[in-house]
Amino acid sequence: MTGLREWRAVASVALAAGILLPLALAQRARVRYERALAGREAGAVAAYLTVVTPPPRAGRGAGYDLPQLLIRARALEELPGFSGRFEIYHATAPLVRATAAPLPAATLQRVRREAAVRWTGDAALAPLLDRDGWDVVGAVAARPAALAWPVSPWSAGSLLLLLIAGAQGLRAIGRPRRAWRQTFGPYGVVALLFGLAVFADVRRAAGDATDRWLYDTRLLMQEAAARIPDIRSAPAALTPLARGTGAGAGPEAEIVPGDSGPATAWRRDIGGVMRAGVAVRLAPGRWIELRARPGEAGTVGWLPTMVGLAILGPLSALFAAWSLASAPRARRETVAAWGFLAPSALHLAVFSLLPLLVVLYVSLHRWSPIEPVRPFVALANYARVVRDPLVWSALGRTLLYALYVPVSMALALVLALMIGGRRRSSTEAPALRALFLLPYASSVVAVALVWQWMYHPDFGLLNHLLTRAGLAPVNWLGGPKTALFAVMLVSVWTQLGYQLTVFLAGLRAIPQAYLDAARVDGANAWQRFWRVTFPLLLPVTLFVLVTGIIGAFQVLALVMVLTGGGPVGTTDLIVYRIYRTGWELQQFGDASAMALLFFALLFGATWAQLKLLDRRVEYA
Repeated sequence: MTGLREWRAVASVALAAGILLPLALAQRARVRYERALAGREAGAVAAYLTVVTPPPRAGRGAGYDLPQLLIRARALEELPGFSGRFEIYHATAPLVRATAAPLPAATLQRVRREAAVRWTGDAALAPLLDRDGWDVVGAVAARPAALAWPVSPWSAGSLLLLLIAGAQGLRAIGRPRRAWRQTFGPYGVVALLFGLAVFADVRRAAGDATDRWLYDTRLLMQEAAARIPDIRSAPAALTPLARGTGAGAGPEAEIVPGDSGPATAWRRDIGGVMRAGVAVRLAPGRWIELRARPGEAGTVGWLPTMVGLAILGPLSALFAAWSLASAPRARRETVAAWGFLAPSALHLAVFSLLPLLVVLYVSLHRWSPIEPVRPFVALANYARVVRDPLVWSALGRTLLYALYVPVSMALALVLALMIGGRRRSSTEAPALRALFLLPYASSVVAVALVWQWMYHPDFGLLNHLLTRAGLAPVNWLGGPKTALFAVMLVSVWTQLGYQLTVFLAGLRAIPQAYLDAARVDGANAWQRFWRVTFPLLLPVTLFVLVTGIIGAFQVLALVMVLTGGGPVGTTDLIVYRIYRTGWELQQFGDASAMALLFFALLFGATWAQLKLLDRRVEYA
């Protein structure tokens, strides 16, 4: 009973963590969005004052008419529908609320040095520049709005269901295996719904912050157009309000000519990019659109975080129930096994699974580092890759190139039989194995450079030997008919040592008694090989074949150094085509789609090889 209470306590703590952590992170995200909104609104108000405040009546200074600045600042406080909470400072003096504390001189100096939005206490300070945009004459302080109840009705409902399912899951711990299996299924589903509901709250908070910024900036633009009629015919003067004064909105916020539209904010796919916007009426018949990147577009990373934290409760309850239902020795062995596997599993997840997910994400977008936007294009990249004749040509050349694998395997097997047959009476076998393995262990670039010199049409070793034999020299790497064959020859030379080593290991695993029995029965050398040795080598042969074909399909450095895909694309293999598409053409979406399709093709080919050939393999 003591163990049962302890496991239930652990599961209860995990349930509480699975509830409180997502709620705390959601609240933190909401605070961050409110702070970002305050910073953007501070910049928009500063830009508005720059646009609408006239210069001083006397003198040629680039500052503002202080009485007019005071009037404009206090008018914003009474602007209907404006949600910002701000204070405006001229130098260090507050203008909106005369009783407010003055801006510290040191803070004003920091704002002047940085000329960007900075946070001081609970307020975002945006620099108020002079009319020329050179000197900081004051600041606009904006404060985030007070947060409402942090849980939406959907989150509250899913939270209630999670508490009920969690209580049932805690009671199921210690019961028979069938009982807790039936309970933990609904428990996990409810936890998943709770994580999705909290994520929806975060996404909604980000979208609400964007909408409020759009509404407030629209009010500022309309107020500016009402005060300065010239803006109605030249709305480009309102661009600083959209981009702010160091507000961090950047070029993702813009104004474009538009038509009349609804008063509410909208979301629309424009040129493959999702944009949030609102219609702004400057005058009768004069409309523009204020567009910005929707805040919810950057909330995708919260989904796995919220879901992962929410399922802590079901996972811990499942582990507790399994621990109590299994034998102590089996439990210790399983935990120890997973403990040893954890580093490798983590390495696999970080360096294999995570990049695979990134490639999948990139393949669904028009992704290029030279383009500012990366729109979602669904399966358009895959369709373009499938219709590209260059891709099919590269794939066909790769299949032809992979034919070197059976040739190198045959040579490696012959050499293994020759070396292995003398292994008990010769001291030269280790030296021969090391000699053959040296090309495989050497750098691919170094090997390619050596062979590039040997293939040189003027002073290469191979053409020198051909000339000595009375034959015409051959342009090995420059001729379309010989370039791919030359690359295959280098691959045979580099892979021969590895395949030889594997075959030698397989030969050593064959019991000598089988060969002696065949020799006693009168079998000659060929019969002993074909009836005894080769059948027992089939598992090794299958391994060498599969790994060799996978390696042949993945060749890149050899082609890059020897031929660069030439001449006229005769050595443009599939992986080199993927490399060129991504890094030379800067089309990472197409390259990622090509890589995933190639992965699926290679996986299918490998699976087919294993299924077809494994039926004839008998393992000892």
